[in-house]
Amino acid sequence: MAAMVLAASQVPHAALAAEKLTAMDYVQIQQLVNRLNFALDYCGHGGHDFAELFTEDGQYVVDEGGQLRTFKGPEQLASLAGGPDCAAIKSPPRAYLAHLAESLVIEPAANGATGTAYAIYPGRKGKVFQADVAGQVGLYHDEYVRTAKGWRLKLRRHEVSPESVTVK
Repeated sequence: MAAMVLAASQVPHAALAAEKLTAMDYVQIQQLVNRLNFALDYCGHGGHDFAELFTEDGQYVVDEGGQLRTFKGPEQLASLAGGPDCAAIKSPPRAYLAHLAESLVIEPAANGATGTAYAIYPGRKGKVFQADVAGQVGLYHDEYVRTAKGWRLKLRRHEVSPESVTVK
């Protein structure tokens, strides 16, 4: 019995925290990430479909080599996804951009979960958003929290051109 208690006390903290996420949590977080990219690219309800996938104080941070652009709160997040008339996504060059999240790794965290995924930017309509990022692989770094409405993003940091990748 003492050996079992000792062995349990030597289990890394992250492994103990992993027990807090169920298989359904992992599925729901994956679906959240999938819905997020569609909502960003297709401007549902004037961008509000995108904004509703975040907490009220949620943030989307575009990190271009340390230069940060932050979109915070429902109105700024909705504008990132196109705004009330969706004009931003209908006009070039934005009309040529699609967002894909691939190989999502979800980890339990003290306040919910974190995730890291490749951010892939394929072209659309035979054109690209920017030649220097066409087909490029960036990274998404996410913080998820469980709310009364289900899992939501507290933060997404979109690292456009990562120098190296570290996944726990």
